[in-house]
Amino acid sequence: MRVSSDLIFDILVKYDRLRSSQLTRKTEELSSGKSILAPSDSPVDFARSLRLKRFSERLERLNKNIDVARSYLDSAESSLGSAIDSLEEARVKFVQLLNTGVITSDEARALADYFKSVKDYIIQLGNEKVGDSYLFGGVKTQSPPFDSDGTYQGSTQETTVPVAPGVETNTNFNGQDYFAVNRSSGKALAVEVLDRIIETVESGDISALESSEITVDLGDGERSMKLLDAFDAALSKMMEYRSILGTKQKVIDSLKFQNESMVLRLKELDSKLTDADYPGAIADYEKAKTAYQALLAAISDVQNISLLDFLK
Repeated sequence: MRVSSDLIFDILVKYDRLRSSQLTRKTEELSSGKSILAPSDSPVDFARSLRLKRFSERLERLNKNIDVARSYLDSAESSLGSAIDSLEEARVKFVQLLNTGVITSDEARALADYFKSVKDYIIQLGNEKVGDSYLFGGVKTQSPPFDSDGTYQGSTQETTVPVAPGVETNTNFNGQDYFAVNRSSGKALAVEVLDRIIETVESGDISALESSEITVDLGDGERSMKLLDAFDAALSKMMEYRSILGTKQKVIDSLKFQNESMVLRLKELDSKLTDADYPGAIADYEKAKTAYQALLAAISDVQNISLLDFLK
């Protein structure tokens, strides 16, 4: 039976497309480094890879949240630490003043100016900002949480961001807690005590410092306290919340490490599912290339056949 040239041509075209497709496929695998280039290549592995990528992307977004939260926590811890350090120095002056009994008018003015500067500094730290957001106003981030006399104007509600599956941390803070606001007066307790010290020093009656009392409520009920005891209560509360900030910093650092380790593991699993086997892919590429070249040579030979070849 005679095979027509048209049939031969159709067969050659068919195999040309097949070999070309195989060669293109192996080229794409080598260039991309992936063995799965489309869902149809392996629907099950493609779906698994997609889930791994989505979870990995989620963890990477959480790590970005951690970086943002860390900057807020660092700023809050630094501000609160500076406030505590300043108040501890002021406490030393206060105790010295209680033990002095009598001071000159010049000494009184100098001490009053010192305590005023500490008071202003504490209020300034309470109004610390990160970017255009106030740290210690809770969700009220666009207005100063403390006014000029130390009265708290912020919110007790805080904003949080997710930093791990099921875990959130602060990006702003309830200044009522962190700066030990006296619920009885609405003022930061340390600032309120400093005001009383300044008034007494300016009056010249230093002995009144020993007997003067203040009503204090730091969230655990009202009670009357001597000025030094109230000052110590404010310091103790602020130290407690500074410790909380330090704990939060350690927690999110640990979570970031865990997230990064998990992302690495997920990428390794995805790599096992989708990465090309380079030695095998190169061997397959060479086979496909050789087969395609052989086909091209066959096509060339067929094209050059003429009737004269059979008459020799």
